[in-house]
Amino acid sequence: MTSITEFSDANTLWVIHIGNNDRIALRALEEGFVCIGWTEMGDLAVHGTRPAMRAAMEAAYPSWTAKKIKSSYGQTYRFAHEMQVGEPVVFPVRPTKEIAIGRISGEYRWAADDADLMVNDCNNIRPVEWLKVVPRTVFTSAARHSFGAFLAVSTSNDHLEEVQAVLLDESIDEQSERVEQLVPEPPIETDSGDDGETVQDLYETVTQETEDHLLTTWQQTGAAFEEVVAAVFEAMGYTATVTQASGDHGVDVIAHPDALGLERPYIKVQVKSGIGSVGEPEVNQLKGLLNTEEQGVLVPCDT
Repeated sequence: MTSITEFSDANTLWVIHIGNNDRIALRALEEGFVCIGWTEMGDLAVHGTRPAMRAAMEAAYPSWTAKKIKSSYGQTYRFAHEMQVGEPVVFPVRPTKEIAIGRISGEYRWAADDADLMVNDCNNIRPVEWLKVVPRTVFTSAARHSFGAFLAVSTSNDHLEEVQAVLLDESIDEQSERVEQLVPEPPIETDSGDDGETVQDLYETVTQETEDHLLTTWQQTGAAFEEVVAAVFEAMGYTATVTQASGDHGVDVIAHPDALGLERPYIKVQVKSGIGSVGEPEVNQLKGLLNTEEQGVLVPCDT
């Protein structure tokens, strides 16, 4: 087993995305590899310079625009020729919403003998030794944003130390970010090719970063968590009030359809933050707090 402390001497942190094929992504995680497409180009190893790689891509994809060629051939070149054995790699695992951390454990290989990878346009591979798989939310929002670049092959060298900290189970200081921002940062600008692909990538990035923010906020405790719940009710058109910390008898948020609180339904909300499960005792407790024509909502945070 490779020592994870070896990354302290690394200068490059690779980020690999395996398209939209969830099954291949899970297979890569299970079998220990990363892969990219551009199958029509054949074995990338024979294109030993950047000009040669670009010419090969232009020949393989004659209908592609110059913009798309420009944004793509550098990725294939880096994957085949610049990645070095022993360098760290992060792989955002789309279907599980996790991030796998590993090290490149072998040279580039053209997997022409793997029909599954070939038919799914994923047959350019690099062996990887996976060291750890963690939830996306253990990283700072800046790191997650960097890992969410649209390109299949990119680097995120500024976050190498953070990856090392996660491997060593060290805490990450969020104060440097001042707190997670409610609105996700604009996605990393890349020349990803066709407008339709760019729009889809943008949609997926914004969706994921919004979900990440909600998850990290949901894991807070105390008043901050209650404020988040109240804000959700406000967004749905209710007037929501967070009750005082003392004397609330277990009701954390009160919501109603109008500003004066005269219209029904009158909703009492109890929030349960932190790690743990919510069961029948908590449900019965909330039921006991409801008067006639009142409704109750129990909001758990089961991470």
